[in-house]
Amino acid sequence: MAGKFVVFEGIDGSGKDTQLSLVSQTLQEQSVPFKTIAFPRHDHPAGFFVDKYLQPDHPYGTPEAVGPWRASLFYALDRYDASFEIQSWLKEGTLVIADRYLTSNIGHQGGKIASEEDRERYVNWLYDLEYRILGIPRPDFHILFLLPADVAQVRIARKKPRLYLGGAQKDAHEADRRHLEGALLAYRWIAAREPERFCVIECVEGRKELSPEEIHEKVIRALRPFLGT
Repeated sequence: MAGKFVVFEGIDGSGKDTQLSLVSQTLQEQSVPFKTIAFPRHDHPAGFFVDKYLQPDHPYGTPEAVGPWRASLFYALDRYDASFEIQSWLKEGTLVIADRYLTSNIGHQGGKIASEEDRERYVNWLYDLEYRILGIPRPDFHILFLLPADVAQVRIARKKPRLYLGGAQKDAHEADRRHLEGALLAYRWIAAREPERFCVIECVEGRKELSPEEIHEKVIRALRPFLGT
């Protein structure tokens, strides 16, 4: 039986890395066979154009100048290159969990498109490009971590400098609060458009930031149908 493919999504600073680590520990304890992969792959040649694009002073111009359509091609090629390994895991019956995938483009690139009609056109183009033309595997389910942009920026400020940014702390998207707010809107929009494919986890309830452990409990409940335990 083919494995299941689940994706963790959310704006920058939403705690995806932490949750992936906690879920990995739980799955190991339960002896559930699984594989994880994170996008974009900054340590891989297929991520070259993504890394260049995310550098604060990259030669392509600002993210607005590059635009959603061209920027999406950089990420699509990285996913295409990784798709063969993902498909082999799924054929083995393994649960695959990705930290970001195609829906990240809908959030971060689609969030730059103000018109809902134009955003719909962009999403249809992206689905056709990646799922039909490139043939990348379509996820079975998404867990979407959301929190206010101001909270996200505080968390992003705690990040360590990153090599793929030449030692900078924030990439071109993370440094822009307006971008984070647009991504948040677009993520909510796609989750409402395809509710059967998303579990939305609000990482802040009222004024209270949920602890990693509280969020982890919600994640495990959402994952239970895919664990086969």
